[in-house]
Amino acid sequence: MKHSLVRTVAALAGSAILTLGAIGSAKAFTFDETEINQDRVIVIAQPRPSGGYQLLILEQVSDARKCWSESGSNPVKVDPLLVSFDFTGICGRATDSNGFSIRMAGTDLALKYTLTLETVDGNVLLIGTPVDYQGKSVVIGRTNGDVNDFMKISLDPAWRLSKRAYQGRTLGHFYFTTNQSAPGEIGNTGGNTEAIPQPIPQPIPQPIPIPIPQQPIPQPSPQPSPQPLPQEIPIPQPIPQEIPIP
Repeated sequence: MKHSLVRTVAALAGSAILTLGAIGSAKAFTFDETEINQDRVIVIAQPRPSGGYQLLILEQVSDARKCWSESGSNPVKVDPLLVSFDFTGICGRATDSNGFSIRMAGTDLALKYTLTLETVDGNVLLIGTPVDYQGKSVVIGRTNGDVNDFMKISLDPAWRLSKRAYQGRTLGHFYFTTNQSAPGEIGNTGGNTEAIPQPIPQPIPQPIPIPIPQQPIPQPSPQPSPQPLPQEIPIPQPIPQEIPIP
């Protein structure tokens, strides 16, 4: 089962398709939203080989083949069937921030919130977190358990999935949408805003200067004063005696 799970994760990761509606586009256009059939989409916590979970959305586009199956409860396990066939035109999928974002009270918050999955007390929560860490995080859904497998994320009552639209055309980008306002804005609290620990920016430690021991300045060694060289004492020579001339 473990090897099958790893192969499934690798297949989904290796064939990731970027959906329409990148975050950068939100700067230039005003997007609308279109309601979709909630029974034809599923939000999944996909296990990572290295640990933790990443967010995955699957959509049943046509009825040619089933894109996933569900089993069990608390949590509901999901078998992503689309990895076993060419799902082009049959299944839709979103795997990263290009494929999904948050929309609250009609406002696209793709540039203000990130979507993450966090394990809290044996439950995997889908959380929207402000990118500047200044506002409140919002809980959007939960798995109701943790079995280290593909698990269905049940959205909280105030939330649903919709799709981004532009000039009457439905795009592939999914919204986690609610009619409530984002926390901190005029209106209500924007859904379930239960307390979630926020990361506190940690100051960058400054290196503690290490005092460098002062090296003593070498002093010149005293040199002995030069002593005069002893003068050679001349050895007295005998004075030659004059030889008398006869």
